Amino acid sequence: MKALYRVLVLLTISLSVFSSCVILRPATVDWKKDLSMFSRVYIPPTQTIHGSTAIVVSGMVLPYSQSVNPRDVIAGMLSKKGYIILNELDDRFRHETVIVNYGESNRRNLGLGGYTIEVTLQFISASTGELVCTTTAEGCGSTEAADVKQAVTRALKALFK
Repeated sequence: MKALYRVLVLLTISLSVFSSCVILRPATVDWKKDLSMFSRVYIPPTQTIHGSTAIVVSGMVLPYSQSVNPRDVIAGMLSKKGYIILNELDDRFRHETVIVNYGESNRRNLGLGGYTIEVTLQFISASTGELVCTTTAEGCGSTEAADVKQAVTRALKALFK
């Protein structure tokens, strides 16, 4: 009986280790122009993303939910880098403003019910409408909201390497 118990524990630990170890694709950046010419950022509103899962604590199943708004993550990270976040496009600052668009660009199935979410951020000159750069990254967390937050964070970190 002890041997069977040990095998089950080992199997459970092995499955949890292998299912939680995800190798994310490297974040990519495609430069068209120099981003340092811009000091202000306008980020169009994005929808809040909700995710939920369950956590087992002492044999009880407890629901866990999380939400994230991609715009807030982008604004926070760019603010930290010294960019001024605009609530609306202002013609007085159009030549020094970049528009940041967020989009979910892919989902990759990992098996056993898991997946990654890939996001792409597009930086566009507010004065010319030209593409300045794009950055793309994957995220994989405990909820869809955690996936998106991780992907946005990885994409922006790659941009400022």
